[in-house]
Amino acid sequence: MTKGNQLLSNVRSVFAYLQNDLSIDVSKGLCVGSDDPDLWFAGEADRDDNEKWNNTKEQKARSNAEVDKAISALMVCRNCPVKDNCLELGMRGTPQIHFGIYGGTMPGERIVILGKTTKNKYNENKVNFARKVRKTMRERGISG
Repeated sequence: MTKGNQLLSNVRSVFAYLQNDLSIDVSKGLCVGSDDPDLWFAGEADRDDNEKWNNTKEQKARSNAEVDKAISALMVCRNCPVKDNCLELGMRGTPQIHFGIYGGTMPGERIVILGKTTKNKYNENKVNFARKVRKTMRERGISG
């Protein structure tokens, strides 16, 4: 399975789960019906698991594009009327903890909140991506 197909499969799993969880209503979320649902999964395609990081121009550009996507999604979340409900949903376990932006938080932030930061390289990458996004936001003067 290619990285793109794997990501699409993960996205479909998350949305299928959300549709079946009727206890939390996020139907009035500002992300609902978004023109670009990939924004809420920024960082998932940052690099392949087996790819060696060499700081090439292409790798940096791809990483920066993922950071920009995450910032765009987080900007939408800032004023969302169901942000708290969405965060609750995002903290409910796999797959939400590890995939997607929920309630203005990225997977790496939810991993830290739950104390799972040192478990494996996968979690470490998620945490590092979230830190990079928040650092970039601060550098650009974006609160959130």
